[in-house]
Amino acid sequence: MNVIVISPPGGLSAALQSQFSSRGRASISMVIDELAGLGDELLRGAMIVDADALCFLQRNTAYSDKEYQRLLALRQAFWARCRRFDVPIILLSDGRVFGAGDSGDAESLELDALAPSCIAGRQLAALEQSILAQSEQVMVLRTGPLVSVQAGSFLGDCLATMRGGEVLRLNDTRISYPTPVSDLARVISGLVDQISCGASCRGVYHYCSSGAASAYEFAEVACAFASQFVAPMADLAVDDDSPGWCPDAPVISCERILQDFGIKRLPWRAYLPRMIKTVCEEASK
Repeated sequence: MNVIVISPPGGLSAALQSQFSSRGRASISMVIDELAGLGDELLRGAMIVDADALCFLQRNTAYSDKEYQRLLALRQAFWARCRRFDVPIILLSDGRVFGAGDSGDAESLELDALAPSCIAGRQLAALEQSILAQSEQVMVLRTGPLVSVQAGSFLGDCLATMRGGEVLRLNDTRISYPTPVSDLARVISGLVDQISCGASCRGVYHYCSSGAASAYEFAEVACAFASQFVAPMADLAVDDDSPGWCPDAPVISCERILQDFGIKRLPWRAYLPRMIKTVCEEASK
C-alpha cells in the first residue's frame, strides 16, 4: 500500500517522507490543489494521509470563509474518488475541536462533544464531521501543538530569542502535550502498517507525545539542551500574560490508540536533543 501525503512543504511532510522511506514504503507528497490531477493509477491501492488543514491551522489563525469552502469542495470531489477505489484516509486534526487549553487536568476523550472556541477549531471540527459523514474508510487522528525545526516554529522562535540575548517571557499556566513531528510521523506510519495488513481505518483517535508541559517548562528544557551548543543563552521568565502554546490545544486522552493499535506514547524530551542540535548548527552556518 503506497501512501499519498497531502501537505504543504514543511516539518511534518518531511518527517512523514523520512519515516515511510525508513520503513521501505513508497510515498509521495502533494499540495491539495494538485489532487484533481492525481491519476487513477496512483490512487488505486493507495492510502491517503491528509495533513494539509492541520499544518496550515497550526501556524495560522484560520482560513478565510471563501478559501475554506474552496478547499472543502476540492476535498469532497477527491473523497468521492477515494470511495470509488475503496481508498483509506487518515485526516489529521488537533485538540482545539474541544476548545482552548484551559480545562485543567481533564483530558478530552475521542467521543466527547466538540466545543471549539476559536475559528481554527471550528474549521477543523467541521472538516472532521464532513469527512466522517461521507466516507466509511476514514480515520481522524487528533494531536497537540507540533514541534519541528522549521523556521517560524515554536522551538525555533524560542531558541532564536534566547540566542539573541533577549529575555524569553512565556506563559506557565496553560498546559498541553507538545508533539515532535517525528514522533507523530512514527505513529502515522504504524497506523498505515496495520491498516495495510487489514486493520480497520475508521473512527477517531488521539495521539500526543507524553509529558504535559507549559510553554515555559518546554522552553526551560530546550534552553538546557541548547546551552551545550550555543553560549551564552538568555534568561527565561514566567509571565502569564505572555504567549503560551501555539496552537493553544487542550490536553487529550491517548488511551484508545494504545488499546486498539498497541501504539505507545513516547516522551517529547527524547526528541529534543537531536532537534535542538540541528537548529543550532543551522543557525551557526
